[in-house]
Amino acid sequence: MSEYGVLKELPGIALTIARYGMAENMARKVHNNESIVVNMIGFVAADIADGAILRCFDMDTPLRRITDGVVDHVSVARVAFAVAEKYPDTKPYLEILAARAAIVGILNAVHLSTTGEVTKGRSKQKATNLATAAFALAALTGNRKVTHISGVIAATIAAMTVPSHLKSIGKKHPDGIRKL
Repeated sequence: MSEYGVLKELPGIALTIARYGMAENMARKVHNNESIVVNMIGFVAADIADGAILRCFDMDTPLRRITDGVVDHVSVARVAFAVAEKYPDTKPYLEILAARAAIVGILNAVHLSTTGEVTKGRSKQKATNLATAAFALAALTGNRKVTHISGVIAATIAAMTVPSHLKSIGKKHPDGIRKL
């Protein structure tokens, strides 16, 4: 990779990795029994904005998109572990969500290694992320019934979206991105 190529990658990757600090802040707040609603909204907004900003400046690269997915999953896992530590009733649902993330990650990695293309989860990934966020917020209320209902909903949505990641695995796409 040329020096220009490396320089083109750095701003996007740095912007994306910076979002992980937001996850650490949310985990600390969970531990301290503080609300994370505003932080979670900020995290989602930052996740949407970083890609949009980088596309405007033609600086969104395949490596940055891979980094984005990794940061998303690691951030969700960090907050989920904090919630599970505080509220053990959430563990079965979090295990399902973690299994889904691992399966999807493996499928996306297979596609990437086969074709060199990254995958954009689109509506399926957004649905899983939003359901997971709602579940985390419900768990933080301490209401066991609401936690279980939202856990079942989040786990069901997550499980239902896995098959979409089998779509066109290993096939090249005209724009170089597998969109689900």
